[in-house]
This record gives sequence, structure tokens and C-alpha cells, in this order.
Amino acid sequence: MSEFTVNNERHAWREGLSVAALLAEQGRPVDAVATAINGVFVPRARREATLIQPGDALTLIQPITGG
Repeated sequence: MSEFTVNNERHAWREGLSVAALLAEQGRPVDAVATAINGVFVPRARREATLIQPGDALTLIQPITGG
């Protein structure tokens, strides 16, 4: 079975899965999370067109604010 990781957690890969679709499935707020695949930043405008591949390492970073 092919896999990819999200913040070091394994997930089953499936063909045609985009970064945007994964965020939606996970209920992540798209405006409040930064994304990178294999260490390369993926801008919001490219998430729909960016497909996750087997072996990819997706990093999701949610900024924390405070004082």
C-alpha cells in the first residue's frame, strides 16, 4: 500500500488527492494553515492543483499568536 505523511503521521495515498482536498477532509481552516510538501512551501493559490504523491511528506503549520 502506498502512503504519504502529514506531520509525520502515515496516511494511505489515493490517486488525485490534492492538498486542498486533504485540508477540507481534515476540517482544517484553509486561511489559518501553511502547507509544504517535502520541505517546499505550497501557496494557497496552488493547493487545489498540487496533488499528493506516494512517499510525500506534507507539513501543516498553524501559526500560534499570543503575547
